[in-house]
Amino acid sequence: MKTILTIAVCLSLAACAAAPPPPPSAPTAPATAPSQAQAAKPDLASTKLHLEQHVKYPASRKEILAACADTPEFTAGQKLWFDQNLPEGKYKSAGEVMAALKL
Repeated sequence: MKTILTIAVCLSLAACAAAPPPPPSAPTAPATAPSQAQAAKPDLASTKLHLEQHVKYPASRKEILAACADTPEFTAGQKLWFDQNLPEGKYKSAGEVMAALKL
């Protein structure tokens, strides 16, 4: 009886291993990763307030982007917008940053 059971299990496993995988149901579009947010221009008032209160001047582009990255005030898309639109440079004030961003 034990031998018959062993043979049955082996045959079942062999049958499963030999079966082709099921066909895909439908091709799916690749999901957009959360890190691939679309750039979105931030609100003028909140940007000015953030630049005045959370950035110590003089500040480089890198320092300003770091200050923006560390705050929940901006969405991932808005942070991306800052990254794409703030030119390299050393800024003396929030006003200079706003001018560089054309806000």
